[in-house]
Amino acid sequence: MTPRQLHSRAYGGGVTRNRSASRRIPLVLFSSIVLFTTLATAYSRPASSSQEKPKKPTALRWDPPQVDAPIPALSATPPCPLSDVLKLAAQRTAELIDHLQNFDAHEQVRYEETDDLGIPQMSISEKFDYLVDFGAQSGPLNVHETRTPLAGSDDAHLSAIVDKGLPVLALIFYPELQRDYEMRCEGSTQWNGQPAWLVYFRQVNGMRPRTLSMTSATSSFPVSLKGRAWIGADSGEVMHLETNLVKGIPIIELRANAVSIDYAPVAFPSRNLELWLPKSAVAYTDYGKRRTIIEHTFSDFQLFSVQTQQVIEKPKDPKDPKEKP
Repeated sequence: MTPRQLHSRAYGGGVTRNRSASRRIPLVLFSSIVLFTTLATAYSRPASSSQEKPKKPTALRWDPPQVDAPIPALSATPPCPLSDVLKLAAQRTAELIDHLQNFDAHEQVRYEETDDLGIPQMSISEKFDYLVDFGAQSGPLNVHETRTPLAGSDDAHLSAIVDKGLPVLALIFYPELQRDYEMRCEGSTQWNGQPAWLVYFRQVNGMRPRTLSMTSATSSFPVSLKGRAWIGADSGEVMHLETNLVKGIPIIELRANAVSIDYAPVAFPSRNLELWLPKSAVAYTDYGKRRTIIEHTFSDFQLFSVQTQQVIEKPKDPKDPKEKP
């Protein structure tokens, strides 16, 4: 059988920083997930030379989110003001873009692949310097990301299979992208002990999807997403986000793709500013005769604005009472 590459690319349209400037909006790249089906040998990064034995990470487990499953402890009171929730979430995502030109972080990527019988086929773990660039503030929103292997890492394997751009999926709530989705508020709940509104979204029927596409060597297949977001009741920040495909693509044997992303607050002390940035993301893909799990963990943030650069050690854990907002 001829080896086949399948690329999943998330992209968006309808986004400018100045909506009054133009009614025609350029297509902009948001993220991509790359599936590579020809690697067969296991590969892992050499053990650290440090005298301190690193903690063994928790094994990756096939546990994709199911966005249509019931949510426990969901309350209909107080009533959810959907328009206000979406307006505040749009403001927060717009502020993120306005305040930041780009952000840089250290990224730990773990990849595991099994065959259709659940037998492990590949396990890879690497570390990268991860950069997201939102483009010039005067131009249209154009999200671009790059990965540079850190010392001791090798991207020869992961460059072909790592998914890209997952952290910026919260831009679904960017003002001009919300119209791509039907949204409803399912009620009030909590995320990590903080009050939140649970917002369900689904690609509008009849509208060409602009968030995610699966691309083979010869064809591109836009796919529709559905998902849930836990949005801070007081802040409007996207604290957690989960997505599923509305349906698979039989022609490329894609049965399912699911994503789960956690965000956490990062502070700019000198600017009296706090932004919610990605803390971790996991993508689960079921296609062909294999399943893959890709986990991203972010730390050591460097946040850049037009005027300042600040180095942040790590995003705060909202569950830790010692961490003050």
